[in-house]
Amino acid sequence: MDRARVSSRAISNGMKIKLKTNFARLLVIMTVLTTGMVLADTAETRNSREYFFTLTFGDLPEELATAGDAGKLGMLLFFEAEDCPYCQHMLKKVFSQTNVQDWYEERFVSIAIDIHGDVEMQDFAGVTLPSKVFSDQQGVFLTPVISFVDLDGEEMYRHLGMIATPQEFLILGAYIDGGHYKNTQYDDYAKARGVMKSDGTLITPAAEDDEKTD
Repeated sequence: MDRARVSSRAISNGMKIKLKTNFARLLVIMTVLTTGMVLADTAETRNSREYFFTLTFGDLPEELATAGDAGKLGMLLFFEAEDCPYCQHMLKKVFSQTNVQDWYEERFVSIAIDIHGDVEMQDFAGVTLPSKVFSDQQGVFLTPVISFVDLDGEEMYRHLGMIATPQEFLILGAYIDGGHYKNTQYDDYAKARGVMKSDGTLITPAAEDDEKTD
């Protein structure tokens, strides 16, 4: 009986040591993986206000001229509001991605417009007015709205609602860059490139609202 008890204790202690060792290894692996994910995420994101939007005094004609001199397609206007959760999502999850920032910086001057703001700016005719008045003149009353403007100050395309992911935002950019907005509906263009409604993550609120009203 004594030998059996000793043997049983030895086996039990051995199992405990093995479990502790395996648990310690698991903790190390999880720590390494988590650290790697954090570092990767940090390396791929930057502040949206600093790196996506152009530092500007709100002179739209001057910014368009600068865009033309740089060989860009035109201007992106992001109409936003402070209390807009969809705007905040895009700022934190979409505009913050370095690949998005780099791609758009090559092609557009990007400017944020507060639809309730009192900050003065110059519209495409050179008239000085608050951003909220400019937004009214542009027919923007809800947010977010993304307006692509050519070098002549003419709107190429207007997207209503949030773009939920960096991937779809790059698809939207390619839609403008390739001139597809001239003869193809955006929903058709996006769907052909994998933006499926069954996914549930790449659909804009505007698209969902359109379906409900049909």
